[in-house]
Amino acid sequence: MSKLQGTSSLSRRRQKKKDQQELEQPKDKITTVATKRNVTTGAKPVSIRLSENNQADLNLWLQDLELEMGKKVTAAKLIRGVIHMRDDIDKEALINAINAAN
Repeated sequence: MSKLQGTSSLSRRRQKKKDQQELEQPKDKITTVATKRNVTTGAKPVSIRLSENNQADLNLWLQDLELEMGKKVTAAKLIRGVIHMRDDIDKEALINAINAAN
């Protein structure tokens, strides 16, 4: 039997795919360097010691916030939010609340 000459459908598909990839990617492509995000995993965690009642109150507050926001809210996110709005908090009321909690 003589060998078939010419191109097969498989080789034509491979060539067509290769040609399309070459058209999609410009030859003078400029590469970009990704910037690093602010990685906080190297920071030591801050532990918060709470009584069982305070922990339950915190969990209820987090659940209320989750219902309003529609997404997961952790204690860390809550603390970060309070830190972010520290200039808007009434300092006298905060000091009174801290003294009442002790």
